[in-house]
Amino acid sequence: MKLHCNIKVNNRLFTTNVIRRKSLRSIIAIGRQTVKNMDIYLLLQTLQNKHGTKYKVNNNVDKIYIKFINEGKATISFIEPPHDLIIQSDKIQLKSFIHILKLAIIKKVDPSVLDISNLNPKCMSSAPKIKVVINKSSEYPTLEGFPRTTEELYLVGLNRKSFDRQILRLQSLRILNLSNNQISSLPNELGTLQHLQELILSQNRLDRAFKWVWLNQVAIRSNLKLLDISNNLLYKLPQQIGKLESLVNLKASQNMLSFLPQSLGNLHNLKYLDLSKNKLRYLPGSIRNLHLITVDVSNNDFSSVHYALYSKSKINVPSLTECAATSFLKTRCSYDASIIPFTLVKYLDEAKYCLCGNPCFHYYLRKFVSFDCNIATNIIKSTESTLLPFDCYFCSSKCVYYAMFCK
Repeated sequence: MKLHCNIKVNNRLFTTNVIRRKSLRSIIAIGRQTVKNMDIYLLLQTLQNKHGTKYKVNNNVDKIYIKFINEGKATISFIEPPHDLIIQSDKIQLKSFIHILKLAIIKKVDPSVLDISNLNPKCMSSAPKIKVVINKSSEYPTLEGFPRTTEELYLVGLNRKSFDRQILRLQSLRILNLSNNQISSLPNELGTLQHLQELILSQNRLDRAFKWVWLNQVAIRSNLKLLDISNNLLYKLPQQIGKLESLVNLKASQNMLSFLPQSLGNLHNLKYLDLSKNKLRYLPGSIRNLHLITVDVSNNDFSSVHYALYSKSKINVPSLTECAATSFLKTRCSYDASIIPFTLVKYLDEAKYCLCGNPCFHYYLRKFVSFDCNIATNIIKSTESTLLPFDCYFCSSKCVYYAMFCK
């Protein structure tokens, strides 16, 4: 059995890291050295050492570290020579390789099964295929699938109506571009891709998507930095979008949006926001808490707000449930239906946010207020007015006073 991976070799005799070794693209294989010799060896090859280095497995493996194997990382420590092989690879293939290695160590695998050819030098290509671009439907790898090493996948303008579940096998995927298709829904498992940082879904039919549960997954909430959902005929954005805690760039232009969720104010890392060419009449007050660099709100309908019609007061003593929910959301701890009941998840997702940053639920004062365009370093708009309307929720009379007289 062989494994394509990146390996860093650490010599334990070197007490100081005078020279820091870099991780090298490698192939490691398990097999027998000769027909008569039943001992099992591990062969490590790199582009610099194509003949490879052989490590005896029998009675020579000190320890195997697999604490981070779900992240595609493992370390094999040998007794002689005193080397640590620090491996990074596809987690599924790595798990299979480590499983075979463990069976070989305890002699639970028949050595004759491990082909001798595994220990012959392998032909190493100059680089693994990490970028895949499909421009025509005829080029689509329906049967063979995508290379497991794919980090960037571009499936643009193929008129696909459904999401290809083969993509979920690409555990190293960083960039996924599905723009200019007819995709109307995304699977829950999309949110489990550990390394996905850029997701481009422009020019699809996400207006037909009733559920956005993939946004609830921990991996995508922690890693996604760019989300492009422009030109999808969207009438509203899901509340879950406020859970993308690492999001830096959100593109939602050329939709049918007339309002935005207050949860946008939770995107504390957001720097670039494109809301142009929608039907927005106002902006959520919660985004005034963000430190934006560029905001594009051009070609919207801000002039149609009638402020007097929207004032609403429900300031009162909050319930115990609301107090507990408010305290919990202040911790910014992640939550989902696997931790708390789904009814509580839904309750927490529907929180509004005061200009002070505090969440509120049933007791608040809501007021439409015009503020100066100081929500970003660079703001792009269609009118010459220096004011923009904001839909503001206030958790107390003190916050109302501060917003009205100290803004």
